[in-house]
Amino acid sequence: MSHRIMSTRIAAVLLSGLSVLLAACGGSDETLLLPPVTPMVGPAGGTVSGPNGAQVAIPPGALAANTSIAITQSSQGAPAMPAGFASFGATYAFTPHGTSFAMPVTVTVPFDPGQVPNGAIHDLYKTNAQGGWEPVAGASVVGNALVAQVGSFSFFIIGNQPPQITQQPADASVVEGQTATFSVTALGTPPFSYQWQRSGDGGASFIDIPGATASSYTTAATVLATDNGARVRVIVSNLEGATTSVAALLTVAASIVPPSITQQPQDVSVAAGADATFTVVAIGTNVSYQWQRSNDGGTTFADIAGATNASFTLVGVQASDNNAQFRARVSNGLGTVTSNVARLAVGTPPPPVAGVRIAAGNGFSLARNAAGTAVSSWGSDSGEALGNGAGGDRNVPGPIPLPGFVPQPATAIATGGGSRHGLMISDSTVWGWGYNGFGQLGNGNTNSQPIPLPMTHDNGFVVTGATAISTGTLHSLVLRNDGLVFAVGFNSSGQLGDGTTTDRLRAVAVPGLTNVTAIAAGGHFSLALRADGTVWAWGANGSGQLGDGTFISRSSPVQVSGLSGVTAIAAGDEHALALLGTGAVVAWGANSEGQLGDNSTTPRSTPVGVLGFSRAFSIAAGGNTSIAMSEVPMAWGSNSSGQLGTGSAAPSFRSSAAPVSALPGGAYRFAVGANHVLAQHNDGTVWAWGANDSGQIGNGVTGSDVLTPVQVTGLNVN
Repeated sequence: MSHRIMSTRIAAVLLSGLSVLLAACGGSDETLLLPPVTPMVGPAGGTVSGPNGAQVAIPPGALAANTSIAITQSSQGAPAMPAGFASFGATYAFTPHGTSFAMPVTVTVPFDPGQVPNGAIHDLYKTNAQGGWEPVAGASVVGNALVAQVGSFSFFIIGNQPPQITQQPADASVVEGQTATFSVTALGTPPFSYQWQRSGDGGASFIDIPGATASSYTTAATVLATDNGARVRVIVSNLEGATTSVAALLTVAASIVPPSITQQPQDVSVAAGADATFTVVAIGTNVSYQWQRSNDGGTTFADIAGATNASFTLVGVQASDNNAQFRARVSNGLGTVTSNVARLAVGTPPPPVAGVRIAAGNGFSLARNAAGTAVSSWGSDSGEALGNGAGGDRNVPGPIPLPGFVPQPATAIATGGGSRHGLMISDSTVWGWGYNGFGQLGNGNTNSQPIPLPMTHDNGFVVTGATAISTGTLHSLVLRNDGLVFAVGFNSSGQLGDGTTTDRLRAVAVPGLTNVTAIAAGGHFSLALRADGTVWAWGANGSGQLGDGTFISRSSPVQVSGLSGVTAIAAGDEHALALLGTGAVVAWGANSEGQLGDNSTTPRSTPVGVLGFSRAFSIAAGGNTSIAMSEVPMAWGSNSSGQLGTGSAAPSFRSSAAPVSALPGGAYRFAVGANHVLAQHNDGTVWAWGANDSGQIGNGVTGSDVLTPVQVTGLNVN
C-alpha cells in the first residue's frame, strides 16, 4: 500500500468520524461544517440515499455523464409554501437542482404519518421552473414515504393545501329580467365542494344561496330594485380545507323597453304669425325623437333639422304652412315607431258672431232671429219641450206661438244638454215651458207647460231685470242686471246655491254672489263668472266639476281653483270649460270620454289646459262633448252619435281637439245638446250634426245620426 493511498483512506475515515460526531451533537439539518460526500452517478445509473431514508434510484441511461448527486434535508433557497399549505415532514433538496434525466428517476421522500390529520389526503409536492410548488402526479405511499417518478431534481415536501382558485368569479352586468352567471376554477386535490354566497349590504355580510353548490351559479331573473349592487362569492372546499373567492359585483340596469307612443301629436289650429306646437309622448329606454314634415298631403315626409325633442314648435306660422302635416319618429336600439300625422290649420281670426241665437237640449233645438220676433223649436216634444202647445215631434223648425201677454221681442233663449225645458227672456222677464217635474220653470208648480209662462220669485213677483238664462238637467239659473244670480228647481246636490238641498218652485237668490257677468248650468251643478275674471261653482261634485280641488258637493258657491282672467264659461253634464283672455281654454270635471281635451280620460278637480289649438274665440259644452271656435271649429269629447262632426262615429270619443269637417268657412257660435250640436254661422245660417232620433237636426229627416254638418232647413237667425 502506498503512502498516497493510506493518506486518502485516513482522510476518509476522519471525515466520516467527524460527520458522525456532528450528527450526535445535534447539528443542523440544513448546514454541515464540512461539505457532504456527493456520490458520482454515471450512465450506468445507481441509487443515492439521503437523510431519514430519502432516496433517488437512477436507471441506466438516465444520465449521459457522471454527475455528483446529493440529497439533503434542507429548505434553504426553496420558494415560500402556498397559502394554507400544511406540511407533514421536512423539506428535502435533491441536487443539483434542475438536473434533467433522459428517463424518469424514482424518488423516495420520507414523512411522519402522525402529522397527517385523520381523513386528510397527503401529496408529494416539488418546485417547478417557475419558482412555485406543484403536486407530483402518481405519487404512492410506501411505508412512511411517498414514492414517485420525476424527470428532474428540485425541492420536495409532503403535505396538502386547500383548493387554489385560479379563476375568480367575474363581475357581471345584466339588464333587469335577465340572469347572471358566475363561475370559479380551482386546483387542488379533488373532490371539490362549492357553496355560493350572496351579500346585499355591500359585502359586510354574506349568506349561503340554497342549492348553489356547483362550480357555476346562475341567478334567477334579476330585479333592479333588489339585485343591483349585490355581491356574489363562493367557498371551494376539499379534504384539505376551504378557500373563499373574491366577491363579484352584480350590476343590474333598467330593462330595455322598445319605443311605444302613448300620446299622439294632435292637429293644431293657429292664426298666421302665431306659433304652433306639436307634442308626442312615448315610453321606452333612452328614446330619441325626429320630427318630420310633409308639404304634399302626406305623400312624402322629410326630417326637420334640429327637431329632436318630444315637442316641436313651428315659430311664426305663415299662411303657406296651412295644411302642412307633421309626425314624429321615436327610436331606440330596439326599433323605431312613427306617430300619427298631425295637421296644421292656419287661418285669420274669424269675424265675431253676434249674440247666441241657438240652444240645444235633450233631443230638441231652439233658435230665435236677430230681432227677437220669432222663436223656433224642433225635435222631441217630450215634456212639452217644443213649447208650441200642439204636441208631437217635428224635424224642421217651427214657431213657438207667443201668447199675446208675452212681451216682445225675445232677447235670449236657453236650454241645455240634459234639459227638456226651455227659457227665454222677453222685456227682461223670464218665460219657461216644457218639463217641470221639479219646478225648474219657476212658476210655483210642477206641471209641465206646453206654452211659455213667466218665472216668479219666492216672493211671488215675476222675475225681471234678467240679462242671461241657463238650464241644467232639472234646474234653471237667471242672471239679473244688478249682477245677482237666481236659481230654481231640483236641489238635491245643492245646485241652487242657497245653502240647502231643498227643491224650489220659485226662484231664490244665490247668497253672497255679486258682480256676476255670465252663468252656466250643468247637469246638476252651476257656474258663475264674476266681473273680476274669477269663476264660482256649486252643486254636485262627484267628478270634480266644481273645480275646487275636491270631489265634495257644495250647496253654496266656491271659487274654482287657480282661475283668473276668464272671459266665458260653459257647462256640460259633469264637466266645465272656461275661456281665458289669452284665448286658451281650460277644463275640469268628468273626463271619461275625453271631454276635458287634455289627452287623457282622468277626471280633474282643478282646471287643465285643452290641447289641439292655440286660441279660441268662443266655447260651448253639453252632455260629454265640448267645442270651441278657433281659426276653425274644433271639437272633442264624446262622439257616440257623431257629435264631433268628423264624418264618422269612430272613434267613440276624442281626448283632444280636432277640426269639425265640412262646415263652410267663417265664424260660428255653438250650442251643444245631449248628443247633437248646433252651429250659428256669421251669415245667419244654422248647421247641425249628431243624434237625430227625434228630428233635432232639423233637416226634414228623422232617424239615423248625422255624422257631417248639414244646414237646418229654412232657418236664418240674422
